[in-house]
Amino acid sequence: MSFSRFSALLLAALVCGVLPAAAGEHGHGRKHERPPLDALLERHAERLGLEPATLAQIRGVADAARPEHERLSDELHALRLEMRALLGEDAPDPEAVMRQADRIGAAETALDKHRLATLLEIRALLTPDQRRELVRIYEERRRDGGR
Repeated sequence: MSFSRFSALLLAALVCGVLPAAAGEHGHGRKHERPPLDALLERHAERLGLEPATLAQIRGVADAARPEHERLSDELHALRLEMRALLGEDAPDPEAVMRQADRIGAAETALDKHRLATLLEIRALLTPDQRRELVRIYEERRRDGGR
């Protein structure tokens, strides 16, 4: 997995104690069945001491967020394709390129905020001990190359 802008944002949030773990990049037209955080929580439910009701709530939050996530991801992907087309011209209009860069930046921010809102909603379902254990799990995964 590449180290994306969003991953850097989430890693910074993790270090600052804002989020329990980071999610991977989804914004390039790739669809994921389930965002990484809820999948990670499900895989480590026993270690984290997650009750089935809490896991169901986490799934609900992730499922509810997915349509908007996909819409925002698709929008960002389309804007990037438009930028490629602009830059592929023989003599791109610098003002048009900069306007498109602004649109891409706004779309990236909207997607980042949506992801953060979802992660914070999931985080609120965890106890402080579960969040600390999740940070340990995430750090172990980072050391092991994401496995």
